[in-house]
Amino acid sequence: MAPLVADGHDVVVPSLPGYAFSGRPAAPIGPRRTGVLMHGLMTELFGDARYLVQGGDWGAAIGSWMAHDHPEAVAALHLNMVLLQAADISPKTPDELAWAARRATLAKEETGYAHEQGTRPQTLGIAMSDSPVGVAAWILEKFGAWSDVPRDEHGRPDLWQAFDEDTLLTNIMLYLVEGSFITSTWMYRGRMLEGSGELPAGSRVKVPTGVAAFPDPVFPPPPRSHARKTYNIVHWNEMEAGGHFAALEQPGVLLADMRRFFADQASSRARRRRRIAGAAGVIGVAALGFWTLADSHRRPDDTQARHRATYPPLDVPKVFAEGVWIVDSGPINAMGIALPVRMTIVRLENGDLLLHSPTPYSAELAKAIEALGRVRHLVAPNIAHWTYIADWQRAYPDATTWAAPGLRDRAQVRASSVRFDAELGGTAPAEWSDTLDQGMVPAGAGFNEIWFFHRQTRTLVLVDLIENLDPDKLPPVTRLLMQASAATDGTTARYLRLPVRLGGADARKAVRAIVALEPDRVIFAHGRPFDTNGAARLKRGFEWLI
Repeated sequence: MAPLVADGHDVVVPSLPGYAFSGRPAAPIGPRRTGVLMHGLMTELFGDARYLVQGGDWGAAIGSWMAHDHPEAVAALHLNMVLLQAADISPKTPDELAWAARRATLAKEETGYAHEQGTRPQTLGIAMSDSPVGVAAWILEKFGAWSDVPRDEHGRPDLWQAFDEDTLLTNIMLYLVEGSFITSTWMYRGRMLEGSGELPAGSRVKVPTGVAAFPDPVFPPPPRSHARKTYNIVHWNEMEAGGHFAALEQPGVLLADMRRFFADQASSRARRRRRIAGAAGVIGVAALGFWTLADSHRRPDDTQARHRATYPPLDVPKVFAEGVWIVDSGPINAMGIALPVRMTIVRLENGDLLLHSPTPYSAELAKAIEALGRVRHLVAPNIAHWTYIADWQRAYPDATTWAAPGLRDRAQVRASSVRFDAELGGTAPAEWSDTLDQGMVPAGAGFNEIWFFHRQTRTLVLVDLIENLDPDKLPPVTRLLMQASAATDGTTARYLRLPVRLGGADARKAVRAIVALEPDRVIFAHGRPFDTNGAARLKRGFEWLI
């Protein structure tokens, strides 16, 4: 327990777990200190993952301080009330001057409560704690004055146009039942004590900020030009209706604006990541290509060499588990690198077949597959594994072709003859949900990979997230490069880790979900699969990320 001093009296309140006040009596905390505690909580719960902040009223002040003090952690800030500004900011334009004059007039009429609660919070709080009717009157007066509701000729609000009795009574009871009316006033006192009613002169909130500007009758939003002097405004939406209590008055409208803003920010970050990862990928692939081409003249192009590089028998279905087959093929030539490649075939509950990451087509292979069932689905699980699909489509025109997110938008795909009918997502579609679980690992440069889990045999199917090349099957220079990149270690190759890291917290969460499946077996496109002890080997393979 930590004593909290207010109005000259010691009030004993529980300390927040993990945030002791150094053993000394502490004053009420304001929005800045609350922001510090909230950031600490987010760090404790989610580690170094970046997070989004939304706020109105005190939440707008707390969120602004969090974005100001922790810009490395706050990915984006959304406000439905612009409460703070930097100390050196002043209105300049006619619109800004008119807004400032209106705000000053309203402050004289409407903010007496704030001065009382900021200087003598206990006096009011103790009186209210003994009077349920007094609490109700105090709160309902604020709802009436601050909400965007119709008013009669005397200015009296019609609250029932925006709220029902249950909503208002629930709000009042939250103060009465918990005895929290007194503590609810301490934020005002804390703001005065810590001087957090405005941001320091010369400082700015650099985090991308979106504003839903509701027509608050008591705290009208500033002109966008004025808000931009303090915030990095990238989204501004003038709302037609809704007052101070926007989350209660217009919840759907506020939620839609939040979703649009945060989605735009995610898309913007994804574009930046794609540019970064794309540049890094070009450099890495060019380097690999240069070194491996230096060795290509010593790699014989004959059947014996082909068998050495891959896993014979080639281009035939081989039983991997009940209802699951693999087809080893290749080697394919990737910038001079000879890589084995693999297709996975899954028989669905209804007897249809799903071809995952199809390898080169041949009539003989197609005939062998047809003996297993009807080819009904062709799956391209990431942006790299689609190049052989066109031939399979011609052989099976009635099969549905599925694409990883973003694949259909790539210039190479648009220029090809490949047809994609549907896009894969983070959950299995009805066509195979009775047989397979499905998820996605989001990554930069559009390198999202869809994984599949065959529940009956506990078999996980990947393509590039894990590589396990056999060093003895590789030419000398290629072997050195692949070993240096960890592509021979049953893990994610180092040249693919950057795109995965750019997927941020979502990628880590997705990989942890894969590991939590604890598969018995793991199939991937390049290298020897994990046919035993799959769970432990998969966990080791992802240790670099999780």
